[in-house]
Amino acid sequence: MSNGNVAVAAKPAVVTIQQLNQGKMLFISTMSFIALVVLTGLLFPEHLYNVGIGTMNYLTETFGWVYMAGSFAYVMVMFFFAFSKYGNIRFGDDDSKPEFSTFSWMGMLFSAGMGTVMLYWGVAEPVYHYMNPLVTTGISPQSPEAAKFAMKQSFIHQGIQAWSAFSVVGLILGYLMYRKKESGLISNILLPWGRDKANGNWGKAVNLICIFGAIAGISTSLGQTGLSLSVSFSYLLGTPDSTLTKFLVVGIITGITVLCTTTGLERGIKVLSDYNAYLLMGLILLVGVVGPTTTMLNVYFDSIGNYMNDFFRDGLMLPTFAAKEETPWITGWPIYYYAWAIAWAPFVGPFIARVSKGRTVREFILGSMILPCLGIFLWVAFFGTIGIQAPAEALKAAAASSKAATFIVLEGFPLGSLISWGVVLALFTCFITSLNSSTFTLSSMSQDGATNPSNRMKTIWTIAQASMALTLMLGSKTGIELLQSISLIFALPLMFVLFLCMISTMKMFRQEFQN
Repeated sequence: MSNGNVAVAAKPAVVTIQQLNQGKMLFISTMSFIALVVLTGLLFPEHLYNVGIGTMNYLTETFGWVYMAGSFAYVMVMFFFAFSKYGNIRFGDDDSKPEFSTFSWMGMLFSAGMGTVMLYWGVAEPVYHYMNPLVTTGISPQSPEAAKFAMKQSFIHQGIQAWSAFSVVGLILGYLMYRKKESGLISNILLPWGRDKANGNWGKAVNLICIFGAIAGISTSLGQTGLSLSVSFSYLLGTPDSTLTKFLVVGIITGITVLCTTTGLERGIKVLSDYNAYLLMGLILLVGVVGPTTTMLNVYFDSIGNYMNDFFRDGLMLPTFAAKEETPWITGWPIYYYAWAIAWAPFVGPFIARVSKGRTVREFILGSMILPCLGIFLWVAFFGTIGIQAPAEALKAAAASSKAATFIVLEGFPLGSLISWGVVLALFTCFITSLNSSTFTLSSMSQDGATNPSNRMKTIWTIAQASMALTLMLGSKTGIELLQSISLIFALPLMFVLFLCMISTMKMFRQEFQN
């Protein structure tokens, strides 16, 4: 009897040591990787560029079907969970109540997700597709058919296939944290196969893949935001779009993020997310009032109809018998978008899980997959319409510069300067919220899944992510291609972690109904 008591008492200590080693391993490994990339970018920028672009091209051309089919599968499985008997399972005890109001919750879901993507590509993508529709569709550039194609594709790329990756990770972690009282380490998805797997080498491998993916996703976003903001100040204030400006922009974002992330979730991120939601709604309302309101609303609903009608066909679009013409477009648009979202999943997923305490599985899935998309579609429909209807010279310039597209088309729009400044503020707040969520997740994983990681760790991670983004941003010859490559590269192994998340979720849900 005495020996049995000793064995039971010793078990938690062993698990704690294993987890501690894992946290240190994750921190040292990822910081070493960031240091390597930054040094390579400083000393051998051409080599970094060639390796990044070459690897990206090989992966997308060889495994493009994995990105497309996987993203489609995430949507189908998430909808199954939402509308099955498992949809009533609550993140917490059966009588748990939501921690945040629905408005604040939606604001945090949206801002931590693809808010920066919408702001960067909301004008640039519709304009590009309008000027350069996929050749094999037979659509003439700058025709009404091209406009419909442009809006539908923009909806598809920023729609539920991208958001489903966040839900896959967030669903299982919300269930584990609040229903099963486990830590937020992503390696806990292995618990159905035994705690030794979650805390052993398999768990370390899962966490390592996720933390590298998170760095890749946030670096892409921070870099693109920095490029866009640098250009915006050039248009609005006449400042040079220089390396110094990019440094200053990223530095300011980093400083504000350190301030926000060290004030805590409730005071920092919640307040910023609420403010950001009001700002975005105000910008959409303003554009709707001074712009072609009826046309924009018609575009919104018509594009949703086209999106839904062609969802299955477009959701699995891959180069086949016209591969030479289709491959560059498909790898550069849908595959890139889905890979980027998958790379975001390791930090957005845990964050949206943490703010969803008290929600049901059905609420969580529909809230994190559908409602943010409807908001994004409204923005893309309104701002995309402005872009497509812009004068010929502005239209051509916007299609040639994704980072400046929004500010180019707004130059000749009523109240364009005011709206442009609003977009600049929204870029800041959306990205600070995203960087907050990634910093929290990376810090938590580096401290053994801590619910409240130390401010010192959060500060270190904020600076590290900014350094990585600056290196990739300045190493890109045309601005974004090296930033895109890192998300595509690290998304591939992450896809299999997300498949594991879905299998683990099914096993635990089935077990709950058996008990």
